[in-house]
Amino acid sequence: MPLGQLFINKEQNKFMLIKMPNEVTPDKYQNWASEKERENNIQTFNFSQQMLDRIALKYVDDSQAQPYEAKYVLMKAPDEEGLFVSSLELSINGDEKMDIVRNGLLIIFDENEVKHFTEILQDACNEGGMQ
Repeated sequence: MPLGQLFINKEQNKFMLIKMPNEVTPDKYQNWASEKERENNIQTFNFSQQMLDRIALKYVDDSQAQPYEAKYVLMKAPDEEGLFVSSLELSINGDEKMDIVRNGLLIIFDENEVKHFTEILQDACNEGGMQ
């Protein structure tokens, strides 16, 4: 299952999705993201709750052809005592397609979903801005 990180170039107002190499483990994730930020003059994109809500509604409303389900999941980070991570889980008939974590981490179960996600993300941004 590939992992990706969503970044934003604020000067150009553009998103960038960069796939993480397999050797990037959770303990090396922050260093990898910081390195990408420095190399490319970009910032990791953190989803606001409003943005996740707009994405979830667009997936559910857009699902006449394919019945998407969107649900929020709250997970306890295994390496932290009091840290909880929320994510938006997208699936079709129980087949998980993608998890969108608030810190911009994307857990991609279906590579074909990336194109659809970028369209939905652009629509959500056009509708309500980056917030």
